Amino acid sequence: MSLVLGLEITPRFVRGAFLKTALRGSEMEHYAEVAIAPPSEEQSTTAPLRAAVAEVLAQGSRPPDRVIAALDGELASLRLIDLPLGVEKKIAEVLPGELESLLPFEVSDAIVDYQIVSRDEINLQLMTVATPRENVAERLQLLRAAGVDPRELAVGAASFDGLGALLRETLSNRTVLVIDVGSTNTDFAVLTNGQCTFARTVSGGMNLVESGRRTELGAALRRTLASYRSQRSDDPSLILLAGETAPMESARQWLTEQLGIECGTVPVPSAAGMDDETAPRFAKAAALAARAISRKRQLDLRQGEFASKAAAGEIRKHLRLITVCVAAVLLSFVVSLGARYRVARAEHARLTADLAEVSQDLLGEEAKSAFHARELLTAGPRIDDPLPRFDAYDVLEAISESIPTDIQHDTRRLLIEIDDDGDHGRFEIQGTVGTIAERDRLVEELQQHRCFSDVEKGSISTAAGDRKDYKVAVKVECEAPRETKREED
Repeated sequence: MSLVLGLEITPRFVRGAFLKTALRGSEMEHYAEVAIAPPSEEQSTTAPLRAAVAEVLAQGSRPPDRVIAALDGELASLRLIDLPLGVEKKIAEVLPGELESLLPFEVSDAIVDYQIVSRDEINLQLMTVATPRENVAERLQLLRAAGVDPRELAVGAASFDGLGALLRETLSNRTVLVIDVGSTNTDFAVLTNGQCTFARTVSGGMNLVESGRRTELGAALRRTLASYRSQRSDDPSLILLAGETAPMESARQWLTEQLGIECGTVPVPSAAGMDDETAPRFAKAAALAARAISRKRQLDLRQGEFASKAAAGEIRKHLRLITVCVAAVLLSFVVSLGARYRVARAEHARLTADLAEVSQDLLGEEAKSAFHARELLTAGPRIDDPLPRFDAYDVLEAISESIPTDIQHDTRRLLIEIDDDGDHGRFEIQGTVGTIAERDRLVEELQQHRCFSDVEKGSISTAAGDRKDYKVAVKVECEAPRETKREED
């Protein structure tokens, strides 16, 4: 069983969610919250934060096997962008160019990542993140100084993406808005069927509320919701409040009034010593921990030179096991292949015996192989061919051959009707050509085919770009020799 720590760092607190994971499932073990003390004159400004992180680590039942942290949302740019479906395999190559004009910093000096939000027949919609390299370097340096080297580094409101794996039943088949009103910023994330499809960090939080500027925060949240609705059609039906304000009934009522959406709290799993009312304070930490059990790709700022070496180390650690598994699979494949070969040999023997019996009855001689049977058929008397003289494929081929190559022709509708014997039938073609004269040339070519007759010119009309829409009906009556048809087949 593995122990994962989701680590949330706010201006005032460090929160941790310890999640036990195993093949059969996961269980929240413990939540920890430590206030960040003001620095003394003798301390560096980061010393209290490092001390708080160390204290959270100490509250776990043992050192975590994996730590997942996040970068503050105000330090990164989160955007939804659309790309053509054809570039899906080249997203990493084209994305920097797409973001270059949208960022307030140089994309060449940024860490960029993405996840696919949705797709249709034409476009992909991506949620992207970009931040200057120095922001990632500073956050990793700070965490390492506190004894933590996170496997992944999420970002801001997009951290709530992990809730999809933690609350599958609750979030499935619905769209919810997760809001976390922090000290100076507010995280705003939309989850559709458990996947984060929109994320923003809004400037302003409890500082605006405490200073009597609550209306500014409300206006910012409404603008953010309007921005989401302009890019996505799946409107949220519920607000889930997370963080320090989650237990406040007044905060939930205020959000309902501001956004016109019913508000509740994130149903974070409780842990030992933690009641359901307090647990939503740890929603972001729990979401970060749950990234370890998620089955989908999520935004991660540990890219390029900041990529975690722990994943490669874990692969090397389990390389022997992987090798054994591969060998077992190959052995199983070889055994299965041998069994299939024996079955195929038995089936071949049975079919050969059947061929000999049938050829003896029909041709008076046992055929020892398929080639031998073909020779006997060629040399022996002809029998009635059960195949039709002329089929729809033949008609289609004949039409294709009849259309002059110098005519720009577009087929809009083709209906082919052939009787069971393939002797008689008809087809109707609707298409577009450049001129009436080209229609007439096409009719002449169809009339010259030995199987086509009674060519009826239908109506003709003007289409887009002065091209001509036409309709032609043709009778099919082909007397192709049955011997020729059989030899071609």
